[in-house]
Amino acid sequence: MSFDESSDVPGRDPAEAAAELGDIEELPLAERAPRYHSLADRLREALEHSDPTRGDG
Repeated sequence: MSFDESSDVPGRDPAEAAAELGDIEELPLAERAPRYHSLADRLREALEHSDPTRGDG
């Protein structure tokens, strides 16, 4: 799996996130933090979009 911010789709498959974590772990340490941050942002956005209490859905 490659890092591509254009694929930021709320409600991503958890297996995709797990695979991305595996890919991040293979990177040099200095490159991991921005990737972890980006993944966390996308997962947070997906969670916010899936929250039925927000009334946005």
